[in-house]
Amino acid sequence: MAPNIFIILRNLFCPAYWCNKGYQIEGSIIRDEHWDSPVPGTYRYIPDRGWHLIRPDDSEKDLAEPEQVVYCRIVRRYLLASDMQRRCRYFTAVEHEGAEPKRRLFFRLDDGISWVIGWDDRGRFIPGPYRKWCYDKESGVMRPMIGDDGSVLMASPAASRSNSVYRA
Repeated sequence: MAPNIFIILRNLFCPAYWCNKGYQIEGSIIRDEHWDSPVPGTYRYIPDRGWHLIRPDDSEKDLAEPEQVVYCRIVRRYLLASDMQRRCRYFTAVEHEGAEPKRRLFFRLDDGISWVIGWDDRGRFIPGPYRKWCYDKESGVMRPMIGDDGSVLMASPAASRSNSVYRA
């Protein structure tokens, strides 16, 4: 295997790296920290498994099963894994006029109404900027939102009739 040129040059020109072995978390170290987000409480780092909520602030006892914390790249903050699962749902939607309907994994935003397409049909993350979508309970379709304020009005009645292919 060839040596990494970047590492060699960095070590050569940066004296800070000459005597520094680097920081590593040992396999047996378990750390507890208090976080205010996503839920105020005590969190524990479990090696090779990540951070878990072990005790919410409003509880005296530890949780029977620690709840995993994951980073959501859409809202750019940490969420509990159960919250992340509740917010993700598959819908079939037409992204562009005249295109075929495709199955996408949508993520519900904090307002509880708007959704964004976060992953494609193969499970690959789609980086933003995101177009907001909403689920119409009356017609049972997923449709794009119109307006920056999150209004759910369609552009025209003809557009709402042609969007009848959106099915959950």
